Amino acid sequence: MNPNNKRILHFIESEGVYGAERVILNLSLQLIAQGEYTPVVGCIVPSQHVQSALYDAAVKLNIEAIKIPIANSRLIFDLYRASKQLTAENISLIHSHGYKPSVFGYLLKKITSIPVIATCHLWFEPSKGPLKMRVMISLEKFFYRWFPKIVAVSEPIKQILLESKLLPNRIELIRNGVDVPEATLNIEEKSKLRHSLGLNTTDFCILNSARLNRQKAQWVLIKAAKLLKLQGHDVKILIVGEGPLHQELSELINNEQVEDNVKLLGFRNDINQLLEIADLFTLPSIDEGMPMSLLEAAAAKTPIIATAVGDISKLIQHEKTGLIIPLESPEALAAAIIRLKQDKLLAQQLAAGSHELMVKNYSSKAMCLSYLPIYNSAISQ
Repeated sequence: MNPNNKRILHFIESEGVYGAERVILNLSLQLIAQGEYTPVVGCIVPSQHVQSALYDAAVKLNIEAIKIPIANSRLIFDLYRASKQLTAENISLIHSHGYKPSVFGYLLKKITSIPVIATCHLWFEPSKGPLKMRVMISLEKFFYRWFPKIVAVSEPIKQILLESKLLPNRIELIRNGVDVPEATLNIEEKSKLRHSLGLNTTDFCILNSARLNRQKAQWVLIKAAKLLKLQGHDVKILIVGEGPLHQELSELINNEQVEDNVKLLGFRNDINQLLEIADLFTLPSIDEGMPMSLLEAAAAKTPIIATAVGDISKLIQHEKTGLIIPLESPEALAAAIIRLKQDKLLAQQLAAGSHELMVKNYSSKAMCLSYLPIYNSAISQ
């Protein structure tokens, strides 16, 4: 523990290392590089014995991380215990990520007087979610009235916050940022990785990396795989991620008889390497902010097909930096895949365009520098 630096707790309930988690890791690494603040990744868990992929990822990157046990069944007791834990950890600011951490963060502020700010990564169809989730989101929006700053990662999310009657001067727009990775695999290593995934050297490989839920619409990609198969186009699709729709998507793969074409890989910690062997990245989402997986694909110079939701169109401009397809259209997705499979020059040009735009507007350093004055203001109040 460095007593000279103020300590920022990134407070999150995490089920893997997805978009928000990668934002936290990138931001934490940049905070360490800047030297003014010490990031602490705080993972909400039911108990200390429960494994957390984000906790493990942070430790692997030499980012300080702690588990914060808070179970719904003993909420009052656990919040009190968490307040003692944060005080002992000398936390200067709680930076919440997600509706539950924001609600808990506000309550912890009331107990400890540690200030709290929030980043809104996404809200998706709260009226259709489980009752507990809808209640928590309602509380989140209500408590935000007393947050000094709420950060939106995209213009649509900022608009939702404004429509929730929050004061405009308390809302900041800070776009997600990534670093440009260096290629790490040689030809032999790429071949070995492809072989481990059941791919031969000539297979056209399509990658999707996202949480398995309604918003990410992986069913569109599976339906597109069936169309491609019927049209005689041999492609291999790798879907990376876990989530509540795993079983449903697995059954859809079986029902569409594309088991040889589509693989659900589950959670992976080698996304950058998978992007190196992929010929194409696609994200047919029906709701987004600015997805980290898209930024990572652009950083890796992997051609992209996506939908124009959230802030995606700020990075993926049709036929300039990628291909844009309509929502929930397996037919359009299949046609776009065929186009880039057959026109490799176009695919390369689109990938180069998205890479250039990503480097200009979505670096993790720029993201970090935008957060610093917010941290300074929140802590000094």
